[in-house]
Amino acid sequence: MDIVFLGPVCRATAEAQAASAPRQLAQALQRRGHTVLFLERTALGARGEASYLDLADLHARFHSRVRRADLVLVDADVPQVADVSRWATNTARGLTVFWDRDTPRTLARHALREDPACMTPDLFTGYRLYLCSSGGPVPRQLEREWGVARARVFLPGVDAEHFAPGSGRTRWDLGYAGPASPERRGLLMQWLLGAARGWSEGRFVLAGTLSAVDDACPANVARHAAPSLQEHAGFIGAQRFTLVLSQAEHTPGANLFEAAACGAALICDPWPGLEDIFALGEEVMVARTEQDVLRYLLAMPEADRRQLGMRARARVLAEHTVAHRALQLEQYASETERGAAWMAPVRSLN
Repeated sequence: MDIVFLGPVCRATAEAQAASAPRQLAQALQRRGHTVLFLERTALGARGEASYLDLADLHARFHSRVRRADLVLVDADVPQVADVSRWATNTARGLTVFWDRDTPRTLARHALREDPACMTPDLFTGYRLYLCSSGGPVPRQLEREWGVARARVFLPGVDAEHFAPGSGRTRWDLGYAGPASPERRGLLMQWLLGAARGWSEGRFVLAGTLSAVDDACPANVARHAAPSLQEHAGFIGAQRFTLVLSQAEHTPGANLFEAAACGAALICDPWPGLEDIFALGEEVMVARTEQDVLRYLLAMPEADRRQLGMRARARVLAEHTVAHRALQLEQYASETERGAAWMAPVRSLN
């Protein structure tokens, strides 16, 4: 296919660009033989061959390319997303796709009418395919209540090159590094800090911006800066168990798959759909209370813990890499063009 990908604003550093999910998907599509033009908005005076300054510049330079493309994909974080969506869906003759990597945020913004510049249901109806980050009832809700033509679940994919088991020594018994939605922040504090208070000899670590959330952290909870892309595997590998919380109900975050790809022994909060991604009790452990967290930390044999992480990593490599997401996008595109009903995703990369 000839694909035009309208991505978020140009990242400042090479590492940030390498970690960008849109860029990784674009590269995976290219590796599968597609022609991909990745367009991104850039700062004044820094315009390149595949960048634009504003909507007028986008129209002037890339109108014909968007018009003749087989598939035009707009990322939800593109600047002026409402205006870009209106322009793209009116211009393109091929398949138009909207990629929403944080569907709970989109739903919340619409419900609160938080920002008049945000996407509205009438703009979504211009797209033929909506890729959403939430499973469960959310895709059907988007179709029934928002008039979306076709909504499909599109989970984060892992670049296996950057996430592999670390080889360093174990420093902590339980750690957390990743975003936490407001709905999950209290749960994070309760589980991690509660387990730390309940086991004074245990070693815990809280990384990233959340490391400063609670000034009353127990002495056995270390604070750590957010690990860089190169440091991520080593940081996860230094933990016996890794706590991973969903962004919201039915919505896994990228950190779930990244930690699993590092071979982490995962402790997750329960949410509908998790069992469709990992085998509960065999690839990830589910906790409902801080006592559950402590039980895993104190009672699980080391051999079982290692096997848990190895099985989770094997599942990610078999089904949840960015290469699998490129294949899934192909399938969704074909299904949409044919007007076919939903089918289970093809897992083979052959």
